[in-house]
Amino acid sequence: MLFIDGSWLYHVRPFLMNLDGRPEFELDYKALPLLVKGHLMQQTEGPVDLVRTYYFGMTAVNKPGHDNVRERQFYEMLNKRCQYHTEVYEFDFRSRENGRRENCLEVGLTSMAMLHAMQPGTFDVACILAGDNDYQPMLRQIRALGKRTQLVAVKGDNGFYPTHPRMLEDSNLFDFPPVFLDEHLDRLQYHRSESLRTCDSCGKEELTTFTSDWFYCRSCREEYRSMKSRQQAQES
Repeated sequence: MLFIDGSWLYHVRPFLMNLDGRPEFELDYKALPLLVKGHLMQQTEGPVDLVRTYYFGMTAVNKPGHDNVRERQFYEMLNKRCQYHTEVYEFDFRSRENGRRENCLEVGLTSMAMLHAMQPGTFDVACILAGDNDYQPMLRQIRALGKRTQLVAVKGDNGFYPTHPRMLEDSNLFDFPPVFLDEHLDRLQYHRSESLRTCDSCGKEELTTFTSDWFYCRSCREEYRSMKSRQQAQES
């Protein structure tokens, strides 16, 4: 099973884009589990069945001027196009203003990984795409239950090292060499193609590269943004 810390990956994406050097670089989420599967097949020299891919993400609430439409489209795309199982938690910006740190995502990933690890026959290898050192206790417990572990990480460069050094240096955490995303950017590049879509609001057809199940033409998107701006102005 592959467990993805979506918040960590979201903050790492700009680094991968800059490292690639192509302004049009986009991460292909469908290719990500296949990369991990291929790496494990090389390490084990045998067939690998990727049972399930979990993506743990956040959505903002009580954030002034924020609209969750894009976030909902993204998680829907992960579900339907990539066959991910998504666990999405709310991040309340009022809590951040009060100085509280919400770590529902980390707890959710840890809980799900431990739940499956304790059920016989669910998986043999837990692949963790994350960089936070807080996952060390979870990884040790998974190995104590007789499972093996694999880290999917980012090396980093020029003073930016998104994967905590202890995650890479502790030999008691993982059973296989790590998979570094920054070494496989060509395989992780998403290639968009244009197609004719019908606007879900006005029925107008328009060429677009959007792949979500929802589609709104340029005119309807502009009208929606103008409406939201007027609402925010009235509220303030």
